[in-house]
Amino acid sequence: MTRYIKTDILFPMSLVLLTIFAFLFDQPKTIFDGFCAILTSPSVLITDYLRVGGLGATLFNVSTILLMNYILIKALKLNMTGPIFAGLLTIAGFAFFGKNVLNITPIYLGIYLNSRFQKVPFKSLIIVLLFATGIAPIVSYLMFGSGWAFWIGIPAGIAVGILSGFLLPIMSVHMLRFHKGYNLYNIGFTMGILSLLYSAILRGVFKLDLFTFDSSTSEVYHVELLVMTTVFSLLFIILGLLRDPKAFKKYPLILKSSGRLVSDFMRDGGAEMAMINVGIMGLISILFTVLLSIPLNGPVISGILTVMGFAAFGKHPKNSIPVMLGASLWLLITRYTGHQVSIGLAIGVLFVTAVAPIAGRHGFIFGVIAGFIHVLLTPLTYPFQGGFDLYNNGFAAGFVAAILIPIFDFLRKDKVQEDL
Repeated sequence: MTRYIKTDILFPMSLVLLTIFAFLFDQPKTIFDGFCAILTSPSVLITDYLRVGGLGATLFNVSTILLMNYILIKALKLNMTGPIFAGLLTIAGFAFFGKNVLNITPIYLGIYLNSRFQKVPFKSLIIVLLFATGIAPIVSYLMFGSGWAFWIGIPAGIAVGILSGFLLPIMSVHMLRFHKGYNLYNIGFTMGILSLLYSAILRGVFKLDLFTFDSSTSEVYHVELLVMTTVFSLLFIILGLLRDPKAFKKYPLILKSSGRLVSDFMRDGGAEMAMINVGIMGLISILFTVLLSIPLNGPVISGILTVMGFAAFGKHPKNSIPVMLGASLWLLITRYTGHQVSIGLAIGVLFVTAVAPIAGRHGFIFGVIAGFIHVLLTPLTYPFQGGFDLYNNGFAAGFVAAILIPIFDFLRKDKVQEDL
């Protein structure tokens, strides 16, 4: 039986299940109308597709975008690795709020043109390609949210999407030096810098107001999403144990890792151990949302799936729980003082794991501090990038790492040696 349980089969199986669930929850016409609404949405941060198109249409959006990327990976004859797995699950997560097949396609074309210009194999840029979809809202905004005539907005969206795809492989290498690998969402930081430029041009030159869209979310599918994510997490653990009943014995291997880029747990510990870690991190994420009374919606589901994806690429309980506790501390303080918890702060408890390597390197207390600082800083970065970078927490995490790592290294210089 275990001979047929392969990591690669999870995504085809997920595609089938997502499509079945989509049509179980809604009628075909409702799904079609909702899917069209998703495709024509400005999609800027935060746009909850569950509110825009409903659960059936959103699940259909997730399945179509996953199918597109899975076919691409198979066409390029690439094996499943930790980074590719993280990229696919992150795409699936953000297909709940911000990504669709229409707004990511120009970005892919830009990355392809970059590979031709640099004369490198297209498949060598697959990691950048998967994570570069986080800047997809700039395409949708110019097409459907700028107020420009369609004959201007559509070509502008396509052109800027292609430009973004072309630039991101060039910029991401340099941005890695800024945070020294302690921000797992390096492409998110890179896209934040590029979005900052776009935001400045659109506001300064074209006098566009970028913050007029409805950012409300839909929590009506809380129970369904809670059940689906819990089952999904348990499935990974079960499949990992079926493939290797002794996989748990190797689990301490990844717990010793700081998680700093590049930490490929599929490569270092095997697919079975990575799958178990994916499931465990999913359950931990769900537990945090339950204990903090955070209702599940599109952005929160995106956070859970992103954590699960990066559980094959740098995140594990030892380096993630401290930063999540730090973020949770600020959320509880906000509630205790009578202030309303924003959706940005709620999902920050999950996306704060971008700085998990800080806890992995410097320990529990420093991790809690990093998580606390992260959620304080994240709301400040959003206005800068105009909502075009879906990975706003990755944008903020770059600054958090750049600020804290030199301080933490100095405080612990007798215990920790720089390994760059």
